[in-house]
Amino acid sequence: MKYNPAKVFLIVIFVFSSTSVLSSVLPDSLLSNIDENISYKIILIGDAGEPAKDIKEPVLQGLKTEASIIPESTLVIFLGDNIYSNGLPAEDDPDRKEYERRIDEQINTVVEAGAQGIFIPGNHDWAQGNDECWERIIRQSEYINDKEIDNIIFLPISGCPGPEVLNIADQIRIIILDSQWWFQDENLRPGPSDSLCSFCTEEEITGALDSVLNASQDKLVVIAAHHPLSTHGPHGGYFTWQDHIFPLTNLNEYLWLPLPIIGSLYPLIRGSGVSSQDIASDNYQNFKIKVESVLSKYSGILYASGHEHALQILEGVNDNIYVVSGAGIWGHVEKALGEGEDTIFAGRFEGFVSLNIFSDERIQLNVLRVINENGDTQNVFSMWLEK
Repeated sequence: MKYNPAKVFLIVIFVFSSTSVLSSVLPDSLLSNIDENISYKIILIGDAGEPAKDIKEPVLQGLKTEASIIPESTLVIFLGDNIYSNGLPAEDDPDRKEYERRIDEQINTVVEAGAQGIFIPGNHDWAQGNDECWERIIRQSEYINDKEIDNIIFLPISGCPGPEVLNIADQIRIIILDSQWWFQDENLRPGPSDSLCSFCTEEEITGALDSVLNASQDKLVVIAAHHPLSTHGPHGGYFTWQDHIFPLTNLNEYLWLPLPIIGSLYPLIRGSGVSSQDIASDNYQNFKIKVESVLSKYSGILYASGHEHALQILEGVNDNIYVVSGAGIWGHVEKALGEGEDTIFAGRFEGFVSLNIFSDERIQLNVLRVINENGDTQNVFSMWLEK
């Protein structure tokens, strides 16, 4: 899937106080001429695990509308962090019903649209790596899969790392990775001695991924994982002046206490890789390097992730495309989002990414922004991809 500059319509660059956008907004006259014969739609949405309680979650409303266009031929992939902030607790937990509500709203959105849905794990679903993390990820997978809802599934099961492979029609292959497996302590994830997973070591995972990609070069390949391979938000080391001057707003949005010198320590510490969930960390670098070493052998791949609460389209290794779609909750977006040499699009607002696959095998990537609490959406970026 090569990024072809001739097929991207760059119209204008918007800079708002709440938005940093390198945007190719298609004019209505151009949109009206696009072939409407879509044979399949894939919607990518991440970090939707804390839907609003007082209103119907706007992002999920927008998702339902998009998924209802051709529901029988639409697949929604939830890219992890499906239940904030520590996954699904035991049934006797006093807050269990609230956490069930959070995942049920996402499930019901897909069911009501009549579409198909896949849920994959994120670091919050793994309870951020605490002692109960493996139990919680198994508990979530069983909660979803035991519902036995047609066309709704959680993968991989049992805390396994994948890759899991799903073939959609003849020309689409979905490859699912549990990226958080790479960040877990070895005693808090399935390994060879547990006999639960087809692949239990990093070498087996990357070898299997290589084999699948080698056999998929005539298909549209979407790799779905939680952790991005590139990002220009806080997980990638980008921070704003506010983080340096008012660092306590990262804990509470109302704590506007100026700490100009002490505040600069926060970005510096994050940038040093102290958190395993930031790209600068050794664990993250290990994951990134080993996965990209496989991706660098192939082109025509779309790697989709969440984790960063923003919407980004980036140019990946060997002309592959990286999608970061982690803005699945209204009002839950990053304060900081920059642009790098690999940036094709960057948007600091709520929404999700969709792929339209046309009957003539053209592939259109769209970024949909949710513009209000009613869940109305606006297509703010479109580009054509090549297999």
